[in-house]
Amino acid sequence: HPWLRAVQGRPLLRKLSTGACDLFPYAARELLGVAKTENAKAYALVALGKMRLYELTGEARALAEALDCLEWLVEHSEAGYHGLCWGYPFDVSGAGVSMPKGAPVLVIGAIAGQAFLAAHALTGEARYLERACSITRFIAADLPRMAQPDGALCFGYTPGDRRRVHNANLLAAELLFRVGEAAGDAGLRPLAERALAFTLAAQRDDGAWPYGACSPGAGHEPGLMRLVDHHHTGFVLRSLAGIHGVSGDAAVLAALRRGFAFYRGLFAENGMPVNAYGRYPVDIHACAEAILCPSVLAGAAPGARGVATAALRWSWAHLRDPRTGAPYYRKYPLFTSRLLCTRWGVAWMYWALAAYLHQFYRAEDAG
Repeated sequence: HPWLRAVQGRPLLRKLSTGACDLFPYAARELLGVAKTENAKAYALVALGKMRLYELTGEARALAEALDCLEWLVEHSEAGYHGLCWGYPFDVSGAGVSMPKGAPVLVIGAIAGQAFLAAHALTGEARYLERACSITRFIAADLPRMAQPDGALCFGYTPGDRRRVHNANLLAAELLFRVGEAAGDAGLRPLAERALAFTLAAQRDDGAWPYGACSPGAGHEPGLMRLVDHHHTGFVLRSLAGIHGVSGDAAVLAALRRGFAFYRGLFAENGMPVNAYGRYPVDIHACAEAILCPSVLAGAAPGARGVATAALRWSWAHLRDPRTGAPYYRKYPLFTSRLLCTRWGVAWMYWALAAYLHQFYRAEDAG
């Protein structure tokens, strides 16, 4: 809503407005006249979850529904760019950020690219690989590249956004690596390696990554760019795992293991995911990542199953509608925001649970 976007650049007002909407989520939407919309990221996430379930169960319906989600993405791609891309169905405003409705977002494209690659692997149909290739053309041609003196670069979040955000940059690098390998396109790898180098160099001595890099006078909120939170840390680690799977680079594996050692500290003893800057509020996005990230990293990170299981149990007990099983949005010390948001919570948790089952229960069956 325009009123809420107007305060995003003021930290105190942003927190107050967020708290009010969390406390009265449905009343706020009704009062402000916020309409329901369809979000491309949700379709990509659901497709990934359904393909994992298909691999686990062999149910043809799960694969068919996943492919339907992918067709929706193709039909709703943004026009006027060099390849397939998608934006959010709302404007985004903040300190140094002004992103209009429909502006293509790197993160959505990268996640959709993962889904198209998964569909290609399952079906062998060339059209899915071509669609993943199309997304890399958007990344390479339409996104800003913030080059560094050492030759590294960081991809912009959107065509008009020059923030240097590590999780988004690595998602782009991972997709370039993986599509390059699947399509036999060696030309994508040098670009991917330069983006990888930028984020590897930003890893702190304790193994963490901040949300992004911020230069003086850039106009972005410095405190926000320095934050270390739970779910974006998980994003970075999963991308490193995907890159290592293609490159076999020992430096990537070393960074991944240092990062996971730090990440394990972003959990309370009872499995509740926390941020480096504090425990509350606990967001459903973090809960989903707390299950998804260890599930993806299980082969490279000892103890990952225990971490994922503890997070699953905590989320099940504290952020779930007991009648329907749907995941609630956010938990504060004294109340829980019971908003059901498909893109932010339900779709991410769906993929996380499917990945957990695929990783650990399939392994048990094989054993």
